[in-house]
Amino acid sequence: MRMETSIAAADASGAFSALAGAMRGELKRHCYRMMGGIQDAEDCVQETLLRGWREFASLRDGAAVRPWLYSIATRVCLDALRTRRRRQTLFGPSVDEVEPGTEPWVEPWPGGGAPSGPERGQDIRLAFVSLLHGLSPRARAVLLLHDGVGMTAAEAAAALGISVAAARSALQRARTALPPQEVVAADDARVEAYVDAWNAGDVSALVGLLHKDIVLTMPPWRRTFTGRDEVERFMTGVWPRYEGFRAVAVVANGQPAAAVYTRRDDGPYLPHSLHVLAGSGQIAEVVLYAPPLGASLIAAFGLPVRRPEELTLLGPFPSSFWCRIADG
Repeated sequence: MRMETSIAAADASGAFSALAGAMRGELKRHCYRMMGGIQDAEDCVQETLLRGWREFASLRDGAAVRPWLYSIATRVCLDALRTRRRRQTLFGPSVDEVEPGTEPWVEPWPGGGAPSGPERGQDIRLAFVSLLHGLSPRARAVLLLHDGVGMTAAEAAAALGISVAAARSALQRARTALPPQEVVAADDARVEAYVDAWNAGDVSALVGLLHKDIVLTMPPWRRTFTGRDEVERFMTGVWPRYEGFRAVAVVANGQPAAAVYTRRDDGPYLPHSLHVLAGSGQIAEVVLYAPPLGASLIAAFGLPVRRPEELTLLGPFPSSFWCRIADG
């Protein structure tokens, strides 16, 4: 949806409210790509809309407001990134840790289907967002404005207050580190079987869903398990620590995902972990957000946290019962 609005001072407030309502979701996804965290994205989009409201009435007649608002959002994010610790990417070297890391990690995004319309160039997949955070903030910003929003290098340079040469150099570095990838639609069938295996407490069924070259990462622990045999040894060792599991299917970053609850000593089911899946046919990649990080993310997906006993009352249920696809 292209919005080129003739702005009159008399109705600027109403026009901006309509614009903000139409664009809030896509701006938040853009801020998420820049920031790597859900709450950081929300904070930045609020600041973006505040700055936009202050400046809207002064726009020249016929201004293209969509790229203008994306420019504000990107600058807000760059300002915020100057005071925040860099987020950990999800596919680094494996470290045998005694305690989980305390650094902020790239987080999963609740919902987010395949991009279309004005967002068709903006990949929301978790692996892509993680790769973005291996770039410098400037290179990340130029790449998203150019390839995602559709700005020219000159327009991106003007939006960020840098030279065209600097913008082109940042774009080249970003594309070298992050070549374009085809956006593949999620396969929902395997998440149903994945959830069923957790609900049945059947580790053999779970392992049977995995590709032989499966890669499982486990933030906030810097652990990577490679290959079906290694993942099976890990899962078989962990499984007996719990008396039961309840899992529900969700969507994260436009990918199939599962939220897992566990219980011990006949207690209630409590939030445990969030699993983001990738692969075609068999599951080839799992990003398993483990405790305490995983439990802290579950509320963002609209699942119970303060009253987890609801899961006990429901008992085993089809994963589609709570499947949630959010617009963000």
